Amino acid sequence: MIKRVLFPTDFSKASEEGICVFEDLKSVGLEEVIITHVIDLNRLIGPVSGIDIPAVIHDYEEESNQNLRKFAELIEKTGVKAIIDDIRMGEPSSTICDVAEEKGVDAVVIPSHGKSLLAGVLLGSVSEGVVRRSKKPVLVVKLTAQNNGDIRKEFDRLFSRILFAYDFSEQSDRLKDYVKIFAEKGGSDEVMIVHVIEKGEELSDDQIEKLESIKREFEDAGVSSDLFIESGTPYKEIARLVDEKLASLVAISSTGKGLIKSLLGGTADNVVRRSKVPVFVYKQ
Repeated sequence: MIKRVLFPTDFSKASEEGICVFEDLKSVGLEEVIITHVIDLNRLIGPVSGIDIPAVIHDYEEESNQNLRKFAELIEKTGVKAIIDDIRMGEPSSTICDVAEEKGVDAVVIPSHGKSLLAGVLLGSVSEGVVRRSKKPVLVVKLTAQNNGDIRKEFDRLFSRILFAYDFSEQSDRLKDYVKIFAEKGGSDEVMIVHVIEKGEELSDDQIEKLESIKREFEDAGVSSDLFIESGTPYKEIARLVDEKLASLVAISSTGKGLIKSLLGGTADNVVRRSKVPVFVYKQ
């Protein structure tokens, strides 16, 4: 299901640390990682005059190619094949999405924070743009920066404790198939199914039975599962459960009804922005 991914990098420490997820992804079928870097000329050169622009671009491309080779070596140490893409130029998030379509990858894996060595691009804003624009599923790798600049993970294994946000939409049903593979092949300790009831909504008996049947489906596959039906603001309840239940990954669909009305409408966008752990956003 996820055999080939695109990994956009800004060569930051956070981006390098984000490679840690590829070993986990290998366990669920990952075989190839395409590494790409996008040069945003507006940020690289800025509103200055009197400089040799072709020379600046040439030097940056040389340095970028060296860094791409370094990242390829680090990725291959996780046991998957690394393929270096051409250096691209353009607006980062839209260019990354174009490359994902061009290469026919199964998903995009992108760190949520970082800073380009030369361009000063905050990767957090780029990752949010990729989540909004991508037609492919996106795994946003969330890592925590400490006061001394060190980067650490809030999880030991990516798939150890999956929080699966379910909203009765077709996308959520398709996302469930991904979660099952993550759980079964990734050696999950638990899958936590959560549905958040917003103000004015009420679950029918059929919907409650649907949630319980999903729980049984995971258990029948040998995966321990739990069901949480919460009330309140969806992204706040999801963030609370991530902290309280020590989730290692949030799986959420980009659009839907109820729990996730619209990515741009707030819930999924806020989950990506606020989660302390990686977020897998299913895109159709």
